[in-house]
Amino acid sequence: MSKISMNSKIEERILSRINNEIGSDFKKLHRASILVEDYKSRLEKLQEKLSYEEPNNISSFKSAFECEQLSCDSIDFQMAKLEEFGRKLAERIKESNKALNAVKPDLEQVRKLQKLVQYLRIVQDIQEISHSLTQCINGKDEAKMINLYLNLYEEGDYEHSVVGRLSNVEAPFLKTFANQTAIHWHGLLKERFAKEFENVLKSLKWGQKEQDSLLIKPSADNITKGQLLAEYLFLLKSPAEETEQLEMITPSIICQPLTTVTKYLVAPYRQRFMYHFTGVKQTNRLDKPEWFFTQILNWGKETHLFVGKTFQTSAVKAGKLDFNIRLEFMRGLVQLTIEKLIADIDEISRDENLFAHLLDETLAFEAELRENFGYPASFPSAICVITQPVYLLKWISLEERFCSEKMDMILQAENPWLLIDPNIYDDELKIPKCADQFIRLLEAIKDRYYSLIQPGHQLQFLSLQLELIDNFRRRLVQLHSSGTVDSIPILNAINYIKMVLSEWGENVHYLHLHAALVGPNAEEINSVFENPVSELEHWTEKLLKNLATKAVNEIKAKSMPYRHDCWPTMPDQNNKEPFILSPSAGEMFQVMVTVLHNLERELSSNLFNVTLRLIAQQIDAFMLDSMVMNTKFSPAGAAQFNYDMTRNLFALFGQYCRRPDLLFKRIHDANKLLNAALGTAMLLHETLQSEETPLEDKMKSLKELGIVNFKPKTCVEVLERRTDIRAF
Repeated sequence: MSKISMNSKIEERILSRINNEIGSDFKKLHRASILVEDYKSRLEKLQEKLSYEEPNNISSFKSAFECEQLSCDSIDFQMAKLEEFGRKLAERIKESNKALNAVKPDLEQVRKLQKLVQYLRIVQDIQEISHSLTQCINGKDEAKMINLYLNLYEEGDYEHSVVGRLSNVEAPFLKTFANQTAIHWHGLLKERFAKEFENVLKSLKWGQKEQDSLLIKPSADNITKGQLLAEYLFLLKSPAEETEQLEMITPSIICQPLTTVTKYLVAPYRQRFMYHFTGVKQTNRLDKPEWFFTQILNWGKETHLFVGKTFQTSAVKAGKLDFNIRLEFMRGLVQLTIEKLIADIDEISRDENLFAHLLDETLAFEAELRENFGYPASFPSAICVITQPVYLLKWISLEERFCSEKMDMILQAENPWLLIDPNIYDDELKIPKCADQFIRLLEAIKDRYYSLIQPGHQLQFLSLQLELIDNFRRRLVQLHSSGTVDSIPILNAINYIKMVLSEWGENVHYLHLHAALVGPNAEEINSVFENPVSELEHWTEKLLKNLATKAVNEIKAKSMPYRHDCWPTMPDQNNKEPFILSPSAGEMFQVMVTVLHNLERELSSNLFNVTLRLIAQQIDAFMLDSMVMNTKFSPAGAAQFNYDMTRNLFALFGQYCRRPDLLFKRIHDANKLLNAALGTAMLLHETLQSEETPLEDKMKSLKELGIVNFKPKTCVEVLERRTDIRAF
């Protein structure tokens, strides 16, 4: 294979040189003989170098062979030395293995003894720590007790504490002994420090009825003692707490257990809470959940800042850097309400009025917790009780029925279509009272479920909102279809609801709900109200078209005298007299003025603008089809028609828009054609009728005259409405 590869490379080199010397030029073929001669001379030189007959070559070959021989001899010598070394090494290894095998049992015994020594040292350490704790447990050196215990066990310390050093050691009995010893002393020390901490709290009158943090100023000694004891209690951890289970209040409410310090801070309030709100006390009433909610909030307001200010430093000194004792204290108080609700909610839920009242008070309690105490959403709260599946379904059912009844009341109330005071909202919006009340109803639902923690619960209420929107839209359509309510109030209501929903769709709250609904892999985030808004837009367009058609029909009904005026025979206008509106157009324009004024006054601004364009489009088409194309115009008639349209119709619509001529493109172009100079009109007519003229030239001619909306055929028809062109 190597020989073939070498031949191939030689061929490539030869071909490359031939291509360089000759290439594709036939005139250079004579250079082939030069290449042949060159290769021949090079072969002869190589032959001379390799010839044995040359005296110089013989000495070169001899020296090369001698060097090669010396190299081979050197390699053989080194190989022999290597083999000898290998043989001696094998003998030495054999002898060493015999010695190693002889001392192996002794080495194993030494290792066992070393492990036993380490084992006994740990046992000795445990016994010494235990003995030291026994001697000082009843003494006053509390810092020494804590340090001794931390030498036995400290959470997260795997280098210095005894239990930590055993974490990676295979010695189950020793581990058990160390853990049980630590648990034993943890219990004794915790009992001592907890009792002292409780006594300090009593001296501070903590949790007592007569306590008032604003009037009673505890002594500095008691505060310092309490902080030190709190630090000790934070440091005291048991090995059993590493595998401690989460506290399960209900199957759906699980939380971390409270720290020892927090439990003792909450204990007096728990006692008072149980006294007032359990049993047969008058303060324990199912119809007054606000009593115990208010009591918890008051206790929190009185004490939570003091707890944070006093005991947070103790937690930090104990290494609990991410721990907030103020919030955990509030969690302990809130847990009292959770336990109370769990005990009462089953009975309360049997009465709809009681259950509805409980929902209102719970939501208000949760809102105040978040606002005044910064209570995290991740902490357990009273809402967790009312959002358990069975009660959540009951809540949604009550909400749905209440909202349906409320919608009936809104639409059946006195003057539901009365516009609310425009000073409250945008002056350009005409908002019926019923639409405003419906939006407030939807907002109230959102405010009630906004504090729910789980997106799944919020989505169920969002579904209720969407259902109510669809229901309200159907009711509006039914009222319009039955003729009970006119189009304009219905349009204003739909328009306002649509605008509010479009704005809500861009709100962060609803964007988060859409993300939760479609999942994290969605390509884009849209509005959750996309479908309702689309439905409302459909009905808005439909009702506006009907409204515009109705208005135009009123105008058409008064247009016959104007359309049948003497346009073909109208005499020329006296140059000294100004143009005035055609007398036959007065009634038609009067109706037009009234219709537009009423629409502008009664419709929201954005709806009126759309309606204005629709009316203008229909009038534009009607004037072209029913008047221009159905009559003849003398020059005077065309001038009068131009005046009526540009100075009256355009001016009328100009009161409501900036460029009325853009609304009447057909009338605008028709007037240009009817009033163009006779010569220009005839030339244009001839150009447009000519089959030899290209379409581009025809369009260019129209553009020069300012005609951009008509096709050439339509322009010819309009030009032929001129009596002067026809007569000529």
